[in-house]
Amino acid sequence: MISIDDKVPALMVFFLISASQLGVGYLGFQSIINKYAGNDAWISIIVAGLGVSVIIWLMYQILKNDKTGDIVAIHQFTYGKWLGNFLTLLFTMYLLLMATVVLRTYVEIIQVWIFPHLKVWAFLSLLIPLIYYTISDQFRTVVGVCFLGIVYPFFLNLTLLYPLKYADITNIQPIMDHTITEIMQSSGLAALDFMGISALLVFYPFIRESGKSQKYAHYGNLYTTVTYVIVCLIAYVYYNQSELENVIWTTLGLWKIIEMPFMERFEYFGIATLFFTILPNVVLFMWAATRLVHRTFGFQHKKVAVVLLGILFIACVMSMGREGVNILNDTAGRIGLVFLFIYIPVLFIINFIRRKVRKNVS
Repeated sequence: MISIDDKVPALMVFFLISASQLGVGYLGFQSIINKYAGNDAWISIIVAGLGVSVIIWLMYQILKNDKTGDIVAIHQFTYGKWLGNFLTLLFTMYLLLMATVVLRTYVEIIQVWIFPHLKVWAFLSLLIPLIYYTISDQFRTVVGVCFLGIVYPFFLNLTLLYPLKYADITNIQPIMDHTITEIMQSSGLAALDFMGISALLVFYPFIRESGKSQKYAHYGNLYTTVTYVIVCLIAYVYYNQSELENVIWTTLGLWKIIEMPFMERFEYFGIATLFFTILPNVVLFMWAATRLVHRTFGFQHKKVAVVLLGILFIACVMSMGREGVNILNDTAGRIGLVFLFIYIPVLFIINFIRRKVRKNVS
């Protein structure tokens, strides 16, 4: 049982959802979703946000019908102990993969833009103890990190207003110049930046009056969607289509033109500040993975955290170069799309049928 002291107010779900979605994708998603829908790709973000909102609703429908209220209990009830635990283990591996993708991509950004000779293992040696301290304590610590991860870097959104002085509105015209199919294809790419909501399946029992927290989850997803749409539109009126095809880190390019009398390279400051957005991603995914192993096999939480952080360290060090990071991102993206938009609806249907059958039998 989770004591009332370990639970957090329902309002915190807003910060947990937003913090799980805003991450390294913030720095370069514009050029990725531009692949199919071109100047209409910002519409695909709205479509992706609506789709994720539906998935959040499905998650709450699944979770609210279970007393324990997490994915471990849901899997065991729906598929039985052995198959259920196996699926939970796969989900744990997915969370670990997500943490690896976020952390390794952020390290690559630091290597490319600030410290070209930075050793991955050296950076991780400094960061891993901080992550362990956060996830080995109460869930409240994780929530605090997520709260700061939304509040503290918020002003970075305001700095993106500076490039508007060079904006060309014709770059996004004509609107709706692409087919529905192309917009949906870009929506699939945009959805990759919303994958963090899967952690809801783990932290749900730690929310007071968790059934009433659904609206805050939707508010958090709305905040993320609006943020991505605004940042995307700013990039699209600044860059033309040919430039977007050749720029990898679009947002960093916008920061690069910012001029301040006391700061020559603002993108350095932006990357450093974005650490407070990256950390909640990694912390939340690693805490969720540790919690799942603890719930499934009964191992001590702190010992599990040490083992999983060791795996995270090795996975990040082994992912060498841009090619390795791309493979990580592509793999996590495909698995995430299948999990959210195929597996969750299937789990909802099977779980619903099982409950109906058991209710009729009893």
